[in-house]
Amino acid sequence: MIRRIYTTIISFAFAILTFTSCSDWLELYPADEIKEEYLFSSGDGFRTALNGIYRKMSTFNLYGSNLTWGIIDAWGQSYYLDQTSDNGGGKAMKKIAAFNFKNAELVPTTDAMWNAAWNVVANCNNLAQQAAVADSMLFNGRERERQMILSEAIGIRAMMQFDLLRIYAPAPITMGFKDDKRTFIPYVDTYPSYVNDHQTVMYCLDKIVNDLKKAQLILQEVDKVSEMGVNDRFSSKGTGETLFLNFRGYRLNYYAVTAELARVYLYAGKNKEAYTEAKKIIDVNKEKRYFRASTSKYDIEGGNVKMYNDIIFALYSPTELVDWDYEINHSTDGSSEEYYLCIHKNIASEIYGEDLNKDWRAKYQLEAKYYDYYYRPLKYYEQPAKAKYAEINNQTIPMIRMSEVYYIAAEAIFDSNSDEAHEYLKEVKKGRGLSFNKPGISKEEFMNILVNDARREFLGEGQILYLYKRLNIPIKTGDPYYGEDLMPVDTYAVLPMPDSEMNIK
Repeated sequence: MIRRIYTTIISFAFAILTFTSCSDWLELYPADEIKEEYLFSSGDGFRTALNGIYRKMSTFNLYGSNLTWGIIDAWGQSYYLDQTSDNGGGKAMKKIAAFNFKNAELVPTTDAMWNAAWNVVANCNNLAQQAAVADSMLFNGRERERQMILSEAIGIRAMMQFDLLRIYAPAPITMGFKDDKRTFIPYVDTYPSYVNDHQTVMYCLDKIVNDLKKAQLILQEVDKVSEMGVNDRFSSKGTGETLFLNFRGYRLNYYAVTAELARVYLYAGKNKEAYTEAKKIIDVNKEKRYFRASTSKYDIEGGNVKMYNDIIFALYSPTELVDWDYEINHSTDGSSEEYYLCIHKNIASEIYGEDLNKDWRAKYQLEAKYYDYYYRPLKYYEQPAKAKYAEINNQTIPMIRMSEVYYIAAEAIFDSNSDEAHEYLKEVKKGRGLSFNKPGISKEEFMNILVNDARREFLGEGQILYLYKRLNIPIKTGDPYYGEDLMPVDTYAVLPMPDSEMNIK
């Protein structure tokens, strides 16, 4: 039983946010501890608290590595790790890829991930409770800003605990979508929280959905006046404190919460509800064209390797991403024996087939090495400063994409309208330089194509393992010679919780 989950406000720096440049508020780092009552005595304090939560999420222990291109993708067998350095978490990635969950070289990494995740949850709970009762006159943006902070805190705690559930519990499909009596993680929505009973998967999913709905309801009003075009949500607009109300692409905005809700519903086997939420975004996108699934090859060649046009929500990491990529992928460049994350040519051929020289995700996000024997992922490779789209690309951690919204809608609607499903998958493929015209294929054929496309799309983003778990399909191993595809049973697809659950700080 988890006895306590507590926090010290993540030890934020309580500096007055002057916003002298477009990204000052995003670049604050944790510093000395301050008293809680002082932190929440002004709008600056609330802004600093929310910023600290996002910065915590973008660290190496969470989405800066572990929950994206690091151990989660290694666990999902996305890489061929024999060519990988032990730097930058390489040892831990190798152990989790071998399903050696209790190995001494992996446990410190997974323990750090667990602790950091619950720290985010605790800080969200504290911030949400404080924002719920705060005087709107404290905020420069008055009631809109107070509601924005409240809803983002609620949404983040739901998102964080959903990922913990996907890591530390089996998927509902393997449980027959029934609320069986096995319990796994708690769901924590109060602060402070000293005793937290483990709960069933369906209990946690219900709580996650309820929190996302709360956040969605508030953010629907908050973001009615938000500019969500790619140059608005990821670039500066405004001056002074008003800047805090912008940068919606780096914040859990209305569309991000709606996409996350669709993701959760699909995981829970509620396809009708998943489609409804995904369709909300698709319909708005038809009119507004906020999240373009297409990215021209000229944009990619200009530094937009992450194809961020369709990213609905991303985390901001101004320097760490390129530092970590260098450590694990490029620190041995030019040496007699290079080490880097890679995909074996056999696996690349399996995933891309005849599209290997056509799909923009292969052409621009993979680099052939050692006579095309391996392919090194380039999604997090630092783009030259002179490149037109380098700045956003180099500081962005993708969290939710429009392509996933199309995947969700396609899967959820296929049984009742296969033609509509076909159009959604066609939209994704067209945006990656491919054609798709296979009307009338079976559900099994369609899902095989969708899963294959998702493996291309989500490389480095931590979603491939969850896809295998949700659908209860074999985990495609990365060993081209001796590996066997493995069903995502608990032995391979559920990470044991830390031995000491009390050490959550």
